[in-house]
Amino acid sequence: MAYTEQQARELVIEAGHRLLANQLIARTWGNISARISDTQFIITPSGRAYDTLQPQDLVKVTISDGSYEGTYKPSSEVGVHIAAYQLRANVNFIIHTHQFFASAVCAEGEDTSFAPCAAYALPGSKKLKNAVAQTVRDHPTHNAFLMARHGALCLGSSFDDAFATAEELEAQCQQLFRQRVSIIEQPLAGKFDVDAIKGLPFVRWENDPYTAAYSRLGQPLRAYIDDFAQLVGYTAPVAAAKPRTAGHALMHRCAVLLQNFGALCSADNAADALAVSMILRKNCAAALYVQHGRPLSFVDATIQRTFYLKKYAKRKDA
Repeated sequence: MAYTEQQARELVIEAGHRLLANQLIARTWGNISARISDTQFIITPSGRAYDTLQPQDLVKVTISDGSYEGTYKPSSEVGVHIAAYQLRANVNFIIHTHQFFASAVCAEGEDTSFAPCAAYALPGSKKLKNAVAQTVRDHPTHNAFLMARHGALCLGSSFDDAFATAEELEAQCQQLFRQRVSIIEQPLAGKFDVDAIKGLPFVRWENDPYTAAYSRLGQPLRAYIDDFAQLVGYTAPVAAAKPRTAGHALMHRCAVLLQNFGALCSADNAADALAVSMILRKNCAAALYVQHGRPLSFVDATIQRTFYLKKYAKRKDA
C-alpha cells in the first residue's frame, strides 16, 4: 500500500539517517524514494547531504513522464526509480546504495545467485535506466539488484522490507567477498607522519586492511567503481612511503597509494578527506575482488570526474 505524502517524506528522511548509521551509504551517494500513489513518488534531491535533508527538501515525481515538483531537482537516478515503480506495482519503497561489499562485488559486473547484475552504463544515463529496467523485468522474483561498477538497488513493499533487503544483500556480498579474498592483516612498520607533508590543506593517512593489502601489490589503483572515478579520478598512483616523495605525488591528486604502507588522501578539510578515504577503501576492496571484470575506461572515468568537479562538487554543501 502506498504511503501518504507526509509519511513518505518522513520515512525517506529516516531512511537516509539509518543508511548513514549502518554505513550503507556515504556523503550524498545513493538515493531513496517512496511511492505515494499509483502515479507519484517522493525521492531525495540531487547533491544534498542526507544528514541535513528536511522533509520539504524532497521532490515529488510523476511516474508516467518524470515531471517533478519541488525546490530541488530529483536525484540523477530518478529514471531507475521510475522504471522500478512502473514494473512493480507492489513496490512502495526503493533504496539505491553504494554499500561497501555490494560495491566490491558489483565491480565484477556479473550476476550472483542472490542478486542479478544490470549491465554497466554511465550514472544518470538513459542507458543505465534501460539496463536496470531490463534486469528487473527479467527477474520478477528478485528484489535485490547489483548495478555493474555502480552500486545496488533494493526494492521493498515497505520501508522495513527495503531495508531488510539492503542489509541481507550486504551480508551475502560480504560472504561472497570473503570466499574469494583473504585479507591477511600485517602490522605496518610504524605510522606515517602526515604532519611532515607541507603545502596541502588537509592530509589523511588511510591504513585499513583493504587499502593496506592493495598497497602491498605495488600497483596504481584504477577506478573499478563510479564514485572513485568521480571523487579521485582514473587512477591513484603509487609513491614511496616518504613524506617528501608522497607529498609531491599528492600535490596534483587527492589520493596516492604508499608502497606497502596504505594510502594518503588529501582535501580542503577533514570531512572531505574522510570521504576520499572511504571511497578509496571501497575501490581497493573492489580491485582485490575482481577476477574477470575490468576497471572503468579512461573516457568513462574522465567524464565522471569532470562532471563531478563542474556540477556536483560546487553544490554538495548547498
